[in-house]
Amino acid sequence: VREIIGSKFPNIKGLEFANFKNQLDYLQNKYSIIKAEDLIEYAINKKTSLPKNPCYLTFDDGYKDHIEYVLPELKKRKIQGSFFPASKPIINHDLLNTNAIQFILASCENLEKLIKELNTKCIEYGVSEDEINKLWLSIDDRDRFDNRSVTYVKRMLQRELPEEIRSKVTDMLFEKYVGVSQKDFSIDLYLSKEEVSQLVSEGMYVGSHSHSHYWMNEESLESQKKEIELSLVFLDKIGAPTKDWIMCYPNGAYNDDTLSILRKKKCVVGLTCNVGHGLLKRHKLLEL
Repeated sequence: VREIIGSKFPNIKGLEFANFKNQLDYLQNKYSIIKAEDLIEYAINKKTSLPKNPCYLTFDDGYKDHIEYVLPELKKRKIQGSFFPASKPIINHDLLNTNAIQFILASCENLEKLIKELNTKCIEYGVSEDEINKLWLSIDDRDRFDNRSVTYVKRMLQRELPEEIRSKVTDMLFEKYVGVSQKDFSIDLYLSKEEVSQLVSEGMYVGSHSHSHYWMNEESLESQKKEIELSLVFLDKIGAPTKDWIMCYPNGAYNDDTLSILRKKKCVVGLTCNVGHGLLKRHKLLEL
């Protein structure tokens, strides 16, 4: 959520602030905006029901936009939002891989040229042309967000390449297309610890989005446990609740190990990216 047209990155995928306000107008007119505490109390049986047509507002990844644009608008309307920052970018000023890719794409004027550069680097690092072609052909053109070319770049740099190669190629492309250091960029992009604490003090809810924003379903049990524990340490330090709390899965990804860890850590709601109606069945609230 930001003012995009006329900004330094006019091609970034985001929500114009004016459109955000229009969305809130619609949601407040058609739905009952609920607080995180309402959902938590329902999950632990302190509430028997939620209002008719409940709407729960969430904001992921901990962007500066949330303190500059979202918070003032929510306060003005006297409604609560729930914010889910990954803790590592805030603590270490590391740029998340997914954001590096977004800004590479937003800064690139010739997507075909970018893909050629990406493929050339992949071949240099030992990826065969057959593997590249198979991946290209495997991409579904019916993606609800991106065309085949954008999806290809994202999949290669997020998941398909080995992590070491992904990191090197992403670093090279970010330096070329965005032209600033990732650390400086992250400081401008993400909230500070003080700003996350401000969200809590202003009556907003802050929950877990893991530590490093990994695809949890691809991590080992121990790695997932560490990710969640580090996130909870961060939440405790900024004054957010760590008992009867809410987890928002990075990239919507989780598995049975994730659910097992969360139950042991007293998490009561887990937010997915699954498309469809949110069914408020208490035994399924870790997969909402």
